[in-house]
Amino acid sequence: MDTNKHNGTILIAEDNPTNMKLIKDILEFEGYNIIEAHDGKAALNMIRKCKNDIDLILLDIQLPEINGFEVIKLLKSNDTTKNIPIFVVSAHAMESDIKKALNAGCNNFITKPINLESFVDKINSFFLHAIQR
Repeated sequence: MDTNKHNGTILIAEDNPTNMKLIKDILEFEGYNIIEAHDGKAALNMIRKCKNDIDLILLDIQLPEINGFEVIKLLKSNDTTKNIPIFVVSAHAMESDIKKALNAGCNNFITKPINLESFVDKINSFFLHAIQR
């Protein structure tokens, strides 16, 4: 097995099928296990069901059913999910949006359209540091 490949599990909450496929393909190529959710409600259900298996959540802000800010708020207010790291991945990248997401408890903010190299570096770096702890 390639030592640069990872085995972490990432939940991707993204409602745009093209974005979901792109992010999923990139991360699977990097060796990550992927769980998909296509709206905020599905994301919360998957997190409740698989919380012990999820190492990182990639969360869009503009999700149907329950938006990303509300998902963050619900996760961070729950003792069983509050420590799951969240990276927001969003086209809504005004400074106020980024501050709001970080203040809500997300760990990082990745803007869309994603820069492939930077995106992969951020995800791999997160897992590298998580393994070293």
